[in-house]
Amino acid sequence: MRRKALRGARLYDILFFGVIFIVLAVGALAFWGVREIRQDAAVVAVENSAKGMAGAVTVLVNAITTSNQEMEEKTLTSLEPDRLRDILANRLKNNSNLLSIMLSDANGLRYMLTRKPDGMLEGVPSSDVPDKLQWVFIDGDGEVHDKGLDATFDRRAADKALTDEFHHLQPGQINWRSAYRFHELGESRITASTLIDKGGEQYMLSYVLPVNALLNHLEGADPGGAEKVFLYWDSGKVLPVGGEVASLNGQDPSRAQSAGQVVDPVVAETLERLDDLREKLGDPFPFKVGEEVWWAYVHPLSIFGDTMALGVAVPKRNIDSSLTSDTFLQVAGGVLVLCAFVALYFIHRNRARIIAMGSRQKAPVNELEVLQLIAVGEGRELEFKQTLRFNLKSGKNGKEIEHACMKSVAGFMNSGGGTLLVGVNDEGDITGFEEDNFKSEDKALLHFNNLVNQYIGTEFSRFLDTVIIEVNQKKILRAYCLPANTPAILKNGNSEEVYVRSGPASRQLSFSQFYEWLQER
Repeated sequence: MRRKALRGARLYDILFFGVIFIVLAVGALAFWGVREIRQDAAVVAVENSAKGMAGAVTVLVNAITTSNQEMEEKTLTSLEPDRLRDILANRLKNNSNLLSIMLSDANGLRYMLTRKPDGMLEGVPSSDVPDKLQWVFIDGDGEVHDKGLDATFDRRAADKALTDEFHHLQPGQINWRSAYRFHELGESRITASTLIDKGGEQYMLSYVLPVNALLNHLEGADPGGAEKVFLYWDSGKVLPVGGEVASLNGQDPSRAQSAGQVVDPVVAETLERLDDLREKLGDPFPFKVGEEVWWAYVHPLSIFGDTMALGVAVPKRNIDSSLTSDTFLQVAGGVLVLCAFVALYFIHRNRARIIAMGSRQKAPVNELEVLQLIAVGEGRELEFKQTLRFNLKSGKNGKEIEHACMKSVAGFMNSGGGTLLVGVNDEGDITGFEEDNFKSEDKALLHFNNLVNQYIGTEFSRFLDTVIIEVNQKKILRAYCLPANTPAILKNGNSEEVYVRSGPASRQLSFSQFYEWLQER
């Protein structure tokens, strides 16, 4: 019996601590699942925002290069400076965003025309000084004035950048990049380049625009969830779009700024983390400014991923959905904990019943199992009755015999459950219950069930399993009782009795004992 009680206590522990483990496991899975969802949502949000803004840039570049490319391919019949001047000067006059137009080939720059307030500057490679351009000034009346060599334009750097771009660019592609590597004005100029084919020879046209043209276009674009948009150069400088811009010593606010010049704390923090542009491209990352979490992403604007990129920063509050918000997690966590407490409360409240269920013996279903059970002998979970209704002493059926059988059934239901074997005497001898003189096995089972309904109540029949088993060629009625969830009160005439199992017998409780028993349950 001690070993069975231990098995029942173990069942209770498994259920009790199992609920705690399940709650912790579900909570951990939910936490990590929401964390992954949040991270995926953040990555998608910042990438979509940056790519959407980059799409607006592409619209601007396409509008300039596509229309100009069609015109140049039709009219560009000679590479002589006079002919190029006539064609490209009209392009500069007709497009206020354009500052310069450059024509290059596989060897570098071949021709450059730049807008000036009172005219245009024309530059061609110098035959005398390989690293310089020979410049002439065309005034508003079309008069040409020799300007000599320009010491501020780094032709060697320009040739290197343009040649590299020429060899990587494919027909139909439009690539744009910063011109700061070969222009004295630094990051304030950008170029958009495209290939043209003239008579089997390929050339590259590069259109130079002020960064302000790009800023103005970005300010009118939909940033999605981004609250901070900025341009980023591989020189380590940044230029916020539509944000507060530092103006130090009269510096042009369209000029890119270093980390110490950036006013916006979010952009400044992003810039500090972007110590290497190439390592961060395509890799969104989170950071905190004060108590707020932000996600940043830098999207390359160049096909080749160099010199220039578009960055966005999205606050976490713009990313979290209703299902991943802190409020939802707190509510869900509270509901989960409440459900756990309710489950633990009911498990603890039914502790005795659970222990009884775990410790009781299995209901015998065949001859061998009945013999094994009989060999154990009567006890708290097993009782023998020789007959169901026949009184062997008086030689006739008696209510006292039926009452004794029902007393055992009620005692089992009010305790840990058990088995009643009708057809076995007190010594464990198998006698069968032929003296009861039932016409059939069905009649015997029906009579037993009617006794349960009469003495205990119909609602308790669900805690009872009855069957007739033949053992040693004798019929035995086996009644297997489960612990009931409410007291099984035995009706005896006009009185009501409560029985519990006490060792191998059923003991009747007094009123005060019944009250104490209820309190324990």
